[in-house]
Amino acid sequence: MTDTDGRPHRLPALTGYRFFLALTVALVHVFSTSQLFADDALQLGLGLTTPLASAALASFFTLSGFVLTWSAPPGDTAARFWSRRFWKIVPLHVLGWAVAVGFLVATTAPSPATGVSADLEPGPAVTSLLLVQGWVPSWDYLSYLNAPAWSISTEAFFYLLFPLLLPLVQRIPAHRLWRWCLTFGGGILLVSVVSPLLPGAPQLGWLPFNLNEYWFVYTFPPVRLLNFLLGMVLARIVLTGRWRPVARWKLVLGTVLAFLVTPMLPFTFIFSAALFVPLFAVIPNLALADLADRGRVLRGRALVALGDASYALYIIHFPIMLIVRHLVGAERRFGAGTAALIALGILLVSTLVALGLHRWFEEPLRRRFAAPRPAGRPDLGTGTGPATILPQQV
Repeated sequence: MTDTDGRPHRLPALTGYRFFLALTVALVHVFSTSQLFADDALQLGLGLTTPLASAALASFFTLSGFVLTWSAPPGDTAARFWSRRFWKIVPLHVLGWAVAVGFLVATTAPSPATGVSADLEPGPAVTSLLLVQGWVPSWDYLSYLNAPAWSISTEAFFYLLFPLLLPLVQRIPAHRLWRWCLTFGGGILLVSVVSPLLPGAPQLGWLPFNLNEYWFVYTFPPVRLLNFLLGMVLARIVLTGRWRPVARWKLVLGTVLAFLVTPMLPFTFIFSAALFVPLFAVIPNLALADLADRGRVLRGRALVALGDASYALYIIHFPIMLIVRHLVGAERRFGAGTAALIALGILLVSTLVALGLHRWFEEPLRRRFAAPRPAGRPDLGTGTGPATILPQQV
């Protein structure tokens, strides 16, 4: 069965889903990384939500490959594709980077609890600006300034390769697509198995494995490319009619079981494969729901608008968290109720700012400068990972 061009102009369910992925990452950062809670046991317990953020990020990478492959127009060129990615990704990244730099310059004393250096260091700062920090196995580089931006550096690697990868994936015979899907999925699991073999001493008390393991399994762009390639193959599986929907109860049960099993697995699974295994099926399921015009919750106007602004939320929530953390007292910790209110306030402010940035900063720049898509196929968008998975836009 061959690929079909009978695709909808919009994939709103995937856009709504993208907001929940971005919100999951922001929630974990705000409630765990900001260290607002005075109760040490409670704060430690919140740290156990880390696998949720890791799974959301892995899903972003896979969703990126899925939507890019789904929406790739015939006649497109690498130059056009890279132009669209540049103007969608870079301006907001630079803005988030500049806010973080301005914060350091203005305060020179961020909360030590957040793990952000109080000094403006040229090497890590420039590396972060240029989106190459994911290649550097160093805590100082990976988490410097706007910490979540390391994943955008990984996405930049995907975009660089996509014009070369797409023809290869499109040449895979339909009857072999599942074989490649299992190959890439198995590769994700294999990385978690072999990474503990990497040498090095633990460098953080809360992280019982070394920097090389963490970097290799979680941030190293060629390794995370496996998630992206899996998404590309899943798109072809759906387009060729070879995906059968997975029942919702099975997805929920699988996710719950994976979450319960996660503490029993080596730490490398937490940062890569533990929760992602049952969640990857959500993406093709939602694509089929869009094709069948089903799934009213995720397709609602409000969630689609939030999904459109999810890259802005992803890129701006961390600088806002640093600013608010400083304003309420860089080293102060609060009772559970007060801390929760502050955290929810950070999330609300971040969401409102993200909606504004999407409408008045991100979209005007994209429309003004991004290269147009070639004609010949419905505009299904050129989504990215945490950055810009926009099934309904260029």
